[in-house]
Amino acid sequence: MEDKALCAFGSGPERSNHLSVAGMNAGVFLASLNIFSVMNEVMPGMSDTNARSARSALSEGLCLPMLYFHELRFYSDVMSRHTAIHDQASVILKKPRKVSCNSCATLKVRCNGYPGSTCARCLASKQACVYRNTEQILQRNHSPLLSSTNQISVNHANSHATFNIPASSSRIALSDPPNTTYMTLNDNPGVLPPLQDSIDDFSNLPLESLYGFVMDSSENYFGWDIGDTELDHMKSLNSHAPNTPPENSLSSEFTYSLDPPTQTRSRGRDTAALLSFPSPPDTRDSQPADSPWPHVYKPSTEDSNIDLPSVSQKQRPTLYDGRLDRVEDSMRDAMLSLVGISHKPHWPDIDVTAFPSTQTLTVCINLYFRHFHDTLPILRRPTFRVADAAPVLLLAMAAIGAMYSRDGLSGLAIAMNELARRAIAYMRENNRQAMFDTSIVQAWLLQSIFGLFCGSRMLYQHAEISRGGLVTAARRMHLLRPSLTFVEELQRRKETATPEELRKACADDEERRRLGWGIYLYDMQISCLLNISPQFSIGEVNMPLPTDEEIWNAPASTTHFESELLQSNSSNFRHIMSGLLTNGKLPQPLNPFGYSLIAHTLYRQCTDACENDKFLSLHLTSTAHPYRLAFPSSFNHNPQILLDQLSDSCNTVSCMPNSLIVSVSALSHLGHVQFTWPGFLENIKIAAGKSGTEASKGEARSWLSSRILDDPVNARAILVHAGQLTSLLARFTFDTPSESVWMFDAALTFWAIVKFGVGIGGSSDSSRETTVTWSDSDEVYSWIENGGRVTFQGIGDLSQLSVPKILGIFIERLDNMPWGIAQRFKHVLVNIREE
Repeated sequence: MEDKALCAFGSGPERSNHLSVAGMNAGVFLASLNIFSVMNEVMPGMSDTNARSARSALSEGLCLPMLYFHELRFYSDVMSRHTAIHDQASVILKKPRKVSCNSCATLKVRCNGYPGSTCARCLASKQACVYRNTEQILQRNHSPLLSSTNQISVNHANSHATFNIPASSSRIALSDPPNTTYMTLNDNPGVLPPLQDSIDDFSNLPLESLYGFVMDSSENYFGWDIGDTELDHMKSLNSHAPNTPPENSLSSEFTYSLDPPTQTRSRGRDTAALLSFPSPPDTRDSQPADSPWPHVYKPSTEDSNIDLPSVSQKQRPTLYDGRLDRVEDSMRDAMLSLVGISHKPHWPDIDVTAFPSTQTLTVCINLYFRHFHDTLPILRRPTFRVADAAPVLLLAMAAIGAMYSRDGLSGLAIAMNELARRAIAYMRENNRQAMFDTSIVQAWLLQSIFGLFCGSRMLYQHAEISRGGLVTAARRMHLLRPSLTFVEELQRRKETATPEELRKACADDEERRRLGWGIYLYDMQISCLLNISPQFSIGEVNMPLPTDEEIWNAPASTTHFESELLQSNSSNFRHIMSGLLTNGKLPQPLNPFGYSLIAHTLYRQCTDACENDKFLSLHLTSTAHPYRLAFPSSFNHNPQILLDQLSDSCNTVSCMPNSLIVSVSALSHLGHVQFTWPGFLENIKIAAGKSGTEASKGEARSWLSSRILDDPVNARAILVHAGQLTSLLARFTFDTPSESVWMFDAALTFWAIVKFGVGIGGSSDSSRETTVTWSDSDEVYSWIENGGRVTFQGIGDLSQLSVPKILGIFIERLDNMPWGIAQRFKHVLVNIREE
């Protein structure tokens, strides 16, 4: 199909290097594909191979990026140089070269077809086998463009004709609140390419074969063994997403602003500029490169080169005694073989013929901003431009957006995220400066969050590993501790900086700070949700909280908000925590991002206090006090009480509820479920079969039965908070990844108390019935103390709830959540129900 063309080459003076398709800059689209071609073909430190790969790819008419390594260039044709030196004829007769189809040329594999026929690979994948014109190839081989320039241009006029896109229609307006209706952009029916009646069908091919990697190779996820049950991933990568909005009908309420191709900023950008590889490392410190401190690392492009020095081994009889174990030639050969293998591409080739089109990518990125951006506001939406963004960042964003699609793109999302992970790993290893580049770390953070919650066990494992790398990057880049700011650097270089320069520097400082807070929040979320120790130390954070969302997300043209951003002086994190723990008050009102950060920090202090439970709380006695955790005597106020008070204050804030505000109340309820009894949630999960043996499973169930019997008041309190958490998530649904874990914890709590608690409701003689909703009431506290009839909103009357009925309710709710981890948890509940 023509709309799947990966490169368009012209042969006349009208060449241009800008192409816009369906609302997304096609140069970014090409650059995304080129990342994978390059990183699967070349490795650092292999100069000859790089040159050969570049020339081979050019002879096939492929686009290759010019940036991730300095040694790969588009060299002049060897024969052209030879004829120029020896004054031979410029036209040399050659034996006609074998022509490959477009798909095989893209993958750089041998094609057994010929023009007019279908090759075996295209026949197997049920796609059109298209060949380039041999005359154009011959002209391109002798084109002075390839022998005299380092850029590959795109025929602007031909590309618009091919995709039926007028040059004036590549701008899509950005509006404020989104809605679900589609609106016509303009009256020109030729703005977007019409959807094909018969799209290439890959439904019979396994997803693994489309991407060259095996998904979910382990046998359990989050410790839960669910047998052979797998997610229902989409088995195709069509050029358009299923049920993609019809042409000319992307919603103007949430579509993205792209600069037109006539703008000077976008014109003339080659592939290297599109990929925007980092220049100097963004560590933002004043340490010299020769600093004696071991943690000061200034990456350079030479770091990947290894030169083995020659060794003159001295005779040391005591270390070369025949009685000692020694390295034989066979073992040395094995080491050399390992070295050779490790310097070759370790990912299989990927069939990118089904890589999503510009239209699909545009929809996915807009879905990211509609559903996920407010959950982790690390990007400045008003100034974000697709044409200026790093392709790897766009790939990570598109993967998250695809998870929110209603068109069954979860398989596409997982595959794109894996491609983003490979690209990030390649860039970090190929050029060490990438590990400290803001765009790369942003993409790394988004990719890791996706991997943790998408449902792929392989990506979950990678997310666990990458968390340490993200925290290390935040430390080395000084994202959450004092460093040399852009504003300070600007004031040092220029005595009188313009207001525009100051606003830009201030916005860059805020973007770096928000990236650091995003990594901090991700680390704390893993600790709170999965009961895993965090890697950030609270004491090492010394940075103001993020500025107000209204200022951060204000349009760039709003000078009033820009001035407030410049003058914003958010309270320092240490000052706020000191005021809470000492005086029990917030020094100033917080924004939603700040509320969520403080709430997760307070929760983390509670988990730290719980660490001693395993040693000191072997024989706990029942207590009527809901706050049993012990904290240092220097804490004038209990962090768990402060968390509850913070939740109450969030209910009265003037801003509209969002996922960050809801997370504060959710953590408050989860804290009572987890901290009222030591090891409660852990024992529930063991009783449900997460880990251990049948003996440990029986011990956990016995522990739950005795605990509920001995302390019915606290058992009712735990059940109330689980019910309030469930009602809260049903009332304020934002489809965040955390919601799946919270809902699952609430489901297990209901299951355990109903199954192992006998007569938990107490006496039911009273005609008064209590209803538990997402908010507190005096009647709820009365039921906790005395028992009686109770109804949980959205679940039902406790006296009429059976274990299968409760699990069925939560199974249905998890099934409606977009993230793959919810499907994993749903299967856990299905297995429990079938006991």
